[in-house]
Amino acid sequence: MEQPASDTEGERLHPNGLLFGNFHHNNSLSDKAGLTQKALLLQFKYLIMGEFNYEDLLERAEGAFLKGNKTQERLRIPDPDIIYEGRATIVRNFADIVDMINRDPKHVTKFLMKELGIGVSIDSRRLIINRKVTYEKVKEKISQYMESYVRCYECRAPETEIQRVGRVDVLVCKACGAQHPIRLIRETKTSELKAEEGKEYTLTVTEIGKSGEGRAHLGNYMVVVPGGKKGQSVKVRIKRILGTTAFSEIVTSK
Repeated sequence: MEQPASDTEGERLHPNGLLFGNFHHNNSLSDKAGLTQKALLLQFKYLIMGEFNYEDLLERAEGAFLKGNKTQERLRIPDPDIIYEGRATIVRNFADIVDMINRDPKHVTKFLMKELGIGVSIDSRRLIINRKVTYEKVKEKISQYMESYVRCYECRAPETEIQRVGRVDVLVCKACGAQHPIRLIRETKTSELKAEEGKEYTLTVTEIGKSGEGRAHLGNYMVVVPGGKKGQSVKVRIKRILGTTAFSEIVTSK
């Protein structure tokens, strides 16, 4: 009997489609977000080729993709613990925050100094801001740092590192493999947008995935647009949401 073809990292091809059967052996890699993302993209390759109907595809992908989001969900950075000493603002748990996001405290301090426009220094495990700053403002700037320098711009995973390529700082994702020049996220309102199943949105396809699927962004969501072309403006309907990835279908396009 002919054996099913298999991909390299544990994804197994079945005659009727891509299964996740190999993900459960003793040396399973299913908890690695990068592999899960790869498997999901392979699923969409079959969708584009017409091998699956849409609902079957999503049912098969849902379990594996949610496993890939576990690490992201576990990252819950503590809220800043703030006290005031005279005119200074003290973030008492600053070291805990930077340890959690795995970034150099000096890099975070430089960012906060530039954004707040005031002197900032590190005192042991505390951060000292040389004026009174509200809790809301400190939390907003930490969130802005996360969006700019920590979370992957594609899969939103926090397992990233900053690498210097020539004169450019690049955010490299260990989960999905994406590499993007770092851009400072100044607009925080867009991150408040939420994709909802069944609703329609007008988006611009900004990139093409490895399996040929279009990708657009809606707030913190990466929207998969099967058949979408880079630069194309499309009206899509959200069919299913898994973590911060939304799967859509095109309603109209320009």
